[in-house]
Amino acid sequence: MTPPSRLTRRSVLGGAAALTGATVLGRPDAALAQDATDALRAIEARHDRRVGLYARNLRTGRALAHRADERFALCSTFKTFAVGALLDGRLVAPDPQVLDRRAYYPPSLVRGDLWAPATRRWLAEGYAPTFAEVCEAAIRDSDNGAANLVVQQLGGPEVVTRLFRDLGDRTSRLDRWEPDMSGYAPGQVLDTATPRSLGTSFASLLLGRTLACRQRERLLGWLRENRTDPPFRTVLPAGWTIADKTGSGDYATRNDVGIAWSPSGVPLLVSCLTRADDPAAERLDAPVAEAFTVALEALR
Repeated sequence: MTPPSRLTRRSVLGGAAALTGATVLGRPDAALAQDATDALRAIEARHDRRVGLYARNLRTGRALAHRADERFALCSTFKTFAVGALLDGRLVAPDPQVLDRRAYYPPSLVRGDLWAPATRRWLAEGYAPTFAEVCEAAIRDSDNGAANLVVQQLGGPEVVTRLFRDLGDRTSRLDRWEPDMSGYAPGQVLDTATPRSLGTSFASLLLGRTLACRQRERLLGWLRENRTDPPFRTVLPAGWTIADKTGSGDYATRNDVGIAWSPSGVPLLVSCLTRADDPAAERLDAPVAEAFTVALEALR
């Protein structure tokens, strides 16, 4: 597996101002920019979806932006940052042994139809997982019970927002717990981010200096082993690797944000957030996968 490049926060956060439509930044190729614009608009029309995309070649700095500064629901993409905040430890009472501590929780944590495959199984088995196992379940299985345990350990959703701000992100925010935070209506600000803000924070957390090397590699490992059928992976070229996190919610929201490495080790950040205008629309992976392909073809 190709190791990720180590980037400074300054190099990751460096970017261009918001532009209309899809724009390839850092390369004077009007034809390429127009091709990307046309392709992304065609995806929106074909699937009747609103597609927000921010992608960046983290080696060359070239970027692709389409609705990159519009707000979309975070949904489960926040779990990367919740776990990151726990691993970081600076935003909560320091506890160097936190990952080895056991998490004890009541049946109410997994009540109703909450998506909680790991935490529900552990409860049935009478097993108290370590917080390392809880973090892994929150990332790999997108377990909502596990995510709430992590957020509880942090001290509440506002701590995740504090991590965004610590990363230089003034836009992304977490306000509620699962499953309420996945509730969304167009125009909402609570529990939202933009493709640019979320993607830039993701790259800064995973490749910058916020986390110690060991914790960063641990988080990257969980993301690489994502088991929630990420759309990006359905079209990932042969020989590439990826660390990504998905999210789904109201208004057919379907998100994927990740860093993909080419066989030669070039890292490409892609943040794709999508939704429908119809609250009863079917959730689709295809627009996310197709937008990912456009980003790779434009920036690889």
